[in-house]
Order: sequence, then C-alpha cells, then structure tokens
Amino acid sequence: MLKYEKIAHDMHTFITNNQFKAGDKLPSVTALKEKYEVSKSTIIKALELLEHDGIIYQAQGSGIYVRNARNDNHINVFKTNGFSRSLSEHQLTSKVLKLEEITYIPQKIMQELNLSKGDSVYYLERLRYVDGNVLCIEYSYYNKEIVKYLNTEITEGSIFDYLEQNMQVKVGFSDIYFNADQLDSNEAKLLELEPNDPCLRYHQTFYTTTGIPFDASDIVFHYKNAHFYIPSKR
Repeated sequence: MLKYEKIAHDMHTFITNNQFKAGDKLPSVTALKEKYEVSKSTIIKALELLEHDGIIYQAQGSGIYVRNARNDNHINVFKTNGFSRSLSEHQLTSKVLKLEEITYIPQKIMQELNLSKGDSVYYLERLRYVDGNVLCIEYSYYNKEIVKYLNTEITEGSIFDYLEQNMQVKVGFSDIYFNADQLDSNEAKLLELEPNDPCLRYHQTFYTTTGIPFDASDIVFHYKNAHFYIPSKR
C-alpha cells in the first residue's frame, strides 16, 4: 500500500471511529500535512482517493467535509480495483467455471486490449457471490503481456489484489458501458433465476496507471442481489 493510500485508510478509519456526520468539517490540508509529516501532494492524493470513494467532498475556499455514509452493500461504480474493496464489509467469494490460455481471441477484444495476431490471453468465466448470494457472472480476458500468470487459486480470490501485490501491476482507471437486458437460459441457470428475467449487463475495460489496457470483462448482474452507488462530484 502506498503512503497516500495508507493515509486515506487512516482518515477513513478516523472518520468512522469518531462517528463524523455529513457536513462535519475535517482538518485543513496544512494541518493534515503536519500531522502525517508528508508533502502537500501526498495529502492531496489521499484526499482525492477519499473523495473518489464518496467519503468526503472538498469545497474550494471553504474546506474538507464528510459525506453521508453509503450503504455498505452497494458497489461503488467509480472504484477501479474490483468488487473486493468496494464490498469489503461482506464475504465475497468466487466459483471458477473456466480458466484457460487462448490465442483465438475475438476481434473486438483484440482491438480493445491492443493485441496482435498470435498474442495470447487468459480467458476466465466465474461466478461471484456476496454473503453466499450470487452477485454476477464474469467473462474476462486478461492480456498476458501484463497479467503473466493466473491459476484457479488466484482467480478464486481478488485478482487485482494479486496483481498489485505480486506482479506490481498498478490498476489505474476503467471504462464502463452498461445496459439493461434479459437473461438467456444459461445465464438464468447460473444466476438461479428464470430465462428472460431482467439483468444489468456491464462491459468494463481496465487500464494500468500508464494507460495500458489489460482486462476486458463482460459482467451480468443478478437483478435482486446487485446494488450500485455513484458518488458524484459537483
């Protein structure tokens, strides 16, 4: 965990433990800089992370304020490090349906991940569960130039945590496209629903901090068990 991430985590814990309420004012950037004995830029990055997560908001010329606490069973759409951290208060588990290294890659995915003929990817299908309830089906392609190794044990857990801690892959940002649809018979069986039940389809491309696309995923969410949260900024 980087220094600014540790500070953001510490501030989040401080806000939670002291039961700050929406609208409560936090110490200034200068005061935080002195408290943590770091540079101003490090504090700014920590605050940006907290703001991105919907924990605080910053009013120019006024100060730093606490936002309303979100419902912790909601997925923060703006978080780019997977579900594990967004649903950290819950038990998140996975069932791997398929994991294989392939070179027969759909043309759309090749373009999306900037791949060439002959390149290979890891293709993954898995079910994700929250507190024992099925959350979604994931169909993912991982660029092997970036994600050099995956196995069943890794993919049963948080892939992004593994990438950051063991491969030094820094997840930067993502592009998200989504639409409402209906389930086909296979999807309905996996999600324990009925064919033609509603669903949310989610296509997401993840990039490293240097802008390299490494993961293209299609996600089909259970309409009863998936809840979302968007912390908007002014």
